[in-house]
Amino acid sequence: MLYANEAASLLAGLYKGKDMYNFKCLSLIIISLTLLGCGGSSTDTASTSSTTVYNAAASEGELMEYSLDETNLTYSYKITSSAVGLDSSTRTGTLTKNADGTYTPSTAPNAKVLILPNKLAIAATKLTINGVDRYTLIAGIPTTTNVQFSDIAGTYNYVSLQCLTTACNNSTGDPESAYGTFNISTSGSWVECTRSNYTASPSGCAGRDSGTLNSLGSGKFQIISGSTDMGTGMFYHSPTGQKIMVIDLKNYLGSYGRGMIFGVPQVTANLGGSLDGKYYWNTTLGTSGWVSAAGATYTLSNGNTGTLAPNSPWLGMIETSGGYGMIADEGVYMWTSKYAAYDTYLEIGTKEQ
Repeated sequence: MLYANEAASLLAGLYKGKDMYNFKCLSLIIISLTLLGCGGSSTDTASTSSTTVYNAAASEGELMEYSLDETNLTYSYKITSSAVGLDSSTRTGTLTKNADGTYTPSTAPNAKVLILPNKLAIAATKLTINGVDRYTLIAGIPTTTNVQFSDIAGTYNYVSLQCLTTACNNSTGDPESAYGTFNISTSGSWVECTRSNYTASPSGCAGRDSGTLNSLGSGKFQIISGSTDMGTGMFYHSPTGQKIMVIDLKNYLGSYGRGMIFGVPQVTANLGGSLDGKYYWNTTLGTSGWVSAAGATYTLSNGNTGTLAPNSPWLGMIETSGGYGMIADEGVYMWTSKYAAYDTYLEIGTKEQ
């Protein structure tokens, strides 16, 4: 590249020699070289997409393909299976990036989009169900291939939300949130225990149900109970043993209803260390907030504080004065009320990145 001062000196010497022809020719050459050296191309660089597609469940019982583009700040989803007649519905929206690393979605401005890279996305949207607009939690696992039963086997602690009637109007104990355990064998059979611990009583736990998994590909599994299709399970797993379970429930039969189960492996909750930090969450009311854990003490975004009791009511669960939940090495947070009067409420979220 010729710099401006070098070009000026060369031009001055040529001018003194009155060689105007060479002067003009060399001037054109220098101008061309200067433009090239300064990046004088007129080609604009187009923004590239960084879209991640998630197998996702919504808390109203909707199975989704949920796409996030963190470069262009957009999102979209398509409902691939609906318990309330919304099959093939689609929506697009925009994201606003917040200073804390979360995103605000245009279709649910009081909620957040929370991302654990390559693991999990938590979001929310507004769906019109039975003529009523309802804010709906979304949890998704990146689409993947070649997931085996051995990859996802184990016992999971979970929280859940289920609509047991068509109305599901929050006024009659419906929807109902719950907690429990979910065991998957290496052969693809499963056992679920509502508000009880599978590990303590595999064959006689309270609220026990069982069935089989059927692989659907792309990291999805059909949840079968007897002859009933209960919904679809989606799983994250890593070589280090981290796992996340998301189940979309779509059937009104039995005690499940339509809704969502969200869980992580049952391991000892050792407070402090890697579990300390801030966790952002969305709720089934379309709101959001955070909780900060420091050892056995927690602080909420509204300023309230309290104490965490680890491994209560069983291994891996964490009890507070008002409910049960989990914070896990996977970077996942979940909580639900332990009182029947408030069991229509659920929080799920991720650790601050």
